[in-house]
Amino acid sequence: MDMDVFEELSEPSRRYLLKEMLDGPRNVSQLVESTGLKQPNVSNHLSRLRSRGWVRASKVGRQVYYSLARADIDEAIRNYLNVERLRREDVDLHALSKEYAKAAIKGNELACAEIVEKTLRSSYGLLDVFQDLLGMAMMTIGTWYKVEAIDEGQEHLATSITERMMFRVSQFYGPKAANGMVAVLACAPNNWHAIGLRMIGDYLRYAGWQVLFYGSNTPIESLVREVLDQAPHLVMFSCAAEEGVPDTLAVMRQMKRIRAGSGVFILGAGGPAVQANLEKFREEGMDFSARDLRSFAGELLPKIEACIDSGSKFDWRDRSNDSFN
Repeated sequence: MDMDVFEELSEPSRRYLLKEMLDGPRNVSQLVESTGLKQPNVSNHLSRLRSRGWVRASKVGRQVYYSLARADIDEAIRNYLNVERLRREDVDLHALSKEYAKAAIKGNELACAEIVEKTLRSSYGLLDVFQDLLGMAMMTIGTWYKVEAIDEGQEHLATSITERMMFRVSQFYGPKAANGMVAVLACAPNNWHAIGLRMIGDYLRYAGWQVLFYGSNTPIESLVREVLDQAPHLVMFSCAAEEGVPDTLAVMRQMKRIRAGSGVFILGAGGPAVQANLEKFREEGMDFSARDLRSFAGELLPKIEACIDSGSKFDWRDRSNDSFN
């Protein structure tokens, strides 16, 4: 930070704006409504805060959302305003994940946001919130769907809410300095479940990567073209269901051909269907899968980045526990 905390927070208008952003990203209209300030004043203060590195802007559709730039800024504001921060030991993520799952299938987005905010106020890290809260909640919801305790619409509703909560969490922590590395993440045709892969992508952005996330059901020809055009350092695919295996293997085969030519990148794949067909995916050039987001971040990513920095070949020898959720 290149400014004094007291200097900014002693000014009432900026204090109101920063306090509002403690609860998540806000657009100008929301800030005008919640603070009672005039729109030109809000815009001027946001411009100052952005120039000083306290606030950053992200475009979502046609709207621009403003959020605190880094976790240390959030901490400084909370300390100045004496905003309560919960102790980790008082927040049970396992129990909260069940509460979140119940709220999400009912479409109660406000309750979901309150649960996420509670975890953020207790100083949990991005990995904890993604894997132990949101990830566990979506696994629970997936189980309910498989046993027909909920229908497809409820599963889609929960997924949509969770994607927005992931945006909130990502905005709270903010990215580290850009490292110049590029990743392409996608699901091949007939693959619709992309939450786990999106979490990987959000973590990579947090770690300083440029991430090109193409989402579910992406045409193979488009993926081939993008990988050729973008020249990424890392390419990852997710495959959750058996019906998606043929197309995912087909796109992996295309990636293998690109690498045999001029392409140089590390190739990963994951999802339950990948775990059920590991040898087939290895035959098509898969370098790794990961047990979960935490193992990807803690075990695989440092090795991937070291190989990219050194220009050496990626060799993940201990594949006995391959998995990726």
